[in-house]
Amino acid sequence: MRRRQSSNPYTSSRRSSTNTAANPKLPAASIWLPILGHRLGIRNRKHHELLLLAIIASILALWFLTPFSDYCASCILWTVPVITDVELGRQSIVSLESKYPRVQDRWGVQKIGMELVKAGRNARYNDNNNNHFFGSIFDNVDEYEWDFGVVHAPNLVNAFALPGGIIRVTDSLLQHLYLSNGEIAALLGHEMGHVLHRHSQRRVIKQRFISTLWDAFVYEDNDGYEESFGEAIAEGLWKSASYLGDLGFSRRDEYQADAAAWDLLSATYLDNKYVLRRYHPNSVKKLLTKLWDFQGRDATATAGWESTHPGTKERIDALKEKW
Repeated sequence: MRRRQSSNPYTSSRRSSTNTAANPKLPAASIWLPILGHRLGIRNRKHHELLLLAIIASILALWFLTPFSDYCASCILWTVPVITDVELGRQSIVSLESKYPRVQDRWGVQKIGMELVKAGRNARYNDNNNNHFFGSIFDNVDEYEWDFGVVHAPNLVNAFALPGGIIRVTDSLLQHLYLSNGEIAALLGHEMGHVLHRHSQRRVIKQRFISTLWDAFVYEDNDGYEESFGEAIAEGLWKSASYLGDLGFSRRDEYQADAAAWDLLSATYLDNKYVLRRYHPNSVKKLLTKLWDFQGRDATATAGWESTHPGTKERIDALKEKW
């Protein structure tokens, strides 16, 4: 009598492993999918394929539709010394100012920016929105080489936040929007938020997650010095220096930068025990309202802003709830 073939997925998987060794083109999923399917009560081969697609779709959804990828990138970035951001910014500004040359600052951008740096030292003690697992973003404010300036960019309403504390505002933005000092402070505080949250580096790591990890593990530059994992990550990020100024931010990044601007402007109200009342935090909402109104009048000029700083209208609504 002909013996009935066993339907046990474990014995069948053992036979499959032999076939896999003989046929390297046979996917590894053919081994573990029947086992997983058996555990879940799925025995049809077509259903196994649907299960595989469901697993892949779930992983992609987890990565792209939830903050999970941000947390993974932040964990990696946590190993990278903040001091390496300064060198990364120095390399990035060369590329940016080759396209948009620096011009005279007639709006007091540098002066207002340095006032916010001072405010950042106060903000670390009153930081309600920017505390996270790794501590307050304002803890390292003095480790950056802050440099605020204006660049010439005809018909481009935008601002750039580069690693290490380099911030540039286009002259077109300042000329078209007629910003008050408080609104300039809100703009610079927002860009400082991007720097302090290290959003540009996090975006690069998210886009090249696997290759970034692999390059760091196998990194070797034969200089006689053994780099740490974080230093290897940093040297990998330097390869991206030329296009960091063109990177767009996510809506989550924008909300975080708005919160940082709010706290920085709030901190200008206090200097030890004396009330300064320098820049009102409501200037953040006023700035975004001006940008939104101008966007309706000249969508071409503000296209750069919206592509790198999305969700202006939604952010205004969020700030209305806050104030």
